[in-house]
Amino acid sequence: MKTFSGLLVCSGLFLASVASAQFGVPIPDWQSLKIIQTAEPIFPHQLTQKAVTQGEAHVVINNDANGKLTEWLVVGYSRPEFADAVVTALKQWKFEPARLRGSPVGTTIDVFFYFEAKGVVVSTSAIDQLEGFLSFAERRFAYRPCSLRELDRIPTPLVTVKPLYSDELAKKGVRGKVTVDFYITEAGAVRMPSVSPYDDSQLTALAIDALRQWKFEPPTRNGNPVLVKATQVFSFNPTQ
Repeated sequence: MKTFSGLLVCSGLFLASVASAQFGVPIPDWQSLKIIQTAEPIFPHQLTQKAVTQGEAHVVINNDANGKLTEWLVVGYSRPEFADAVVTALKQWKFEPARLRGSPVGTTIDVFFYFEAKGVVVSTSAIDQLEGFLSFAERRFAYRPCSLRELDRIPTPLVTVKPLYSDELAKKGVRGKVTVDFYITEAGAVRMPSVSPYDDSQLTALAIDALRQWKFEPPTRNGNPVLVKATQVFSFNPTQ
């Protein structure tokens, strides 16, 4: 599971714990974001007039510790009209925040939409549970993130910022590695960084804050700017 985007990130289903707490059962360490109100995306009318009856869209969304939608990034669609319909609907959604050891935290999740003229299927299930859907959908996507091996060359960082690993943390023995997954946009900006919720929260916060300030040369495929998903590892070790 990957999490963190300012605070924490996850892709999964909410694990209810209220009843468990009432009966003295320990609260799970991680409880995923819960969607409590949705507005269904409207199938684009202009596409029905073109005899288009199906489509897909994939959006990554970020919510703060109050469950408020704060940021989103469209990372895939079969037609741009479906992406527009999804974003319009998402702005009306309501959420209950994710919780780490019982405390509310911000979170980022992947949301997948499959459109048919008769309705829309929405899923926030983990990616490994959607392999069939994704393999089918990606074949139809007109827009999607590229892998590093599909690029003309690996994007070069133009601006890098080191995490502010303080002497105080070093003296306390707070150390380790933080692996951050993130997107590099067509303009070279870093978006939607994510880490594991089980890594040290102090280190993940430092890694996220630093990486958000990085700037890359625009990634390209066949000479054209593209969206790409990448990974960066930060190591935190006290100076000997």
